[in-house]
Amino acid sequence: MSDNGKNQEMLEQLKGADDKKKSKKQTNGDGHVLTPAEIKRQELFDEKEKEILAKGYKRKDIITTVLKANFVGILLTLPFVILVVGGFILKNGFFNIDSAINENPVMYFVKLAIIMVATGLLAVVHEKIHGWFWAIGAENGSKDIEFGFQKETLTPYCTCKSPLTKKMYILGSMMPMTILGVVLGIVSIFVGSWVVLAIAVLQIIGGSGDILITSMLLRYDTKDKEVILIDHPTKIGLVAFEKDKETAPKTEG
Repeated sequence: MSDNGKNQEMLEQLKGADDKKKSKKQTNGDGHVLTPAEIKRQELFDEKEKEILAKGYKRKDIITTVLKANFVGILLTLPFVILVVGGFILKNGFFNIDSAINENPVMYFVKLAIIMVATGLLAVVHEKIHGWFWAIGAENGSKDIEFGFQKETLTPYCTCKSPLTKKMYILGSMMPMTILGVVLGIVSIFVGSWVVLAIAVLQIIGGSGDILITSMLLRYDTKDKEVILIDHPTKIGLVAFEKDKETAPKTEG
């Protein structure tokens, strides 16, 4: 084989190795293929992680899976659903579907359409609320908040690229479900609208992932620790960096 042929073969091998590296970089370890936005977030996260680890912190992932978020998370929302629906029934009585259809079938299906459209629109508002509250505690305010749309699941998302305190992370996580679900559910009780109630219940259930991550974070012991919390760049959850708090030396005398 000529030298040119050998060089060409070597270049092809190097290109193949480079392609393998790129293909590995395109996944998050769970088989999910990363989007360009996620790749950029991962790179920014890696840089920030190096800085934080250099200060003596240790990394702890607080993450979950889509399956767990959908199953366990929904179970955690049930007490809120029961309280809202129970309050509605106590004040307004049971909703009779048959009578509603017989009374005005067109209006019944119009209301169903309103529920579906409102649910889609409020999914965007849900993410905006995350961003508004997280921006309060972010290093650079709203500049550290990123909104996007995940094509695989057809859902909008919000992520914070800078560290947050435990209280601020929980506040930003729970506000969408609280405002769009619980508060709207209370409103439905007083206005007596089953349409508003249905929208509120769907918004509460839509916060299943948020309430699951919050419950995991509440169980995370931060006593006597310095903790930095950052949204995981590619998975559901966050990354905690922790180290023991430095105590001032005791003085004699």
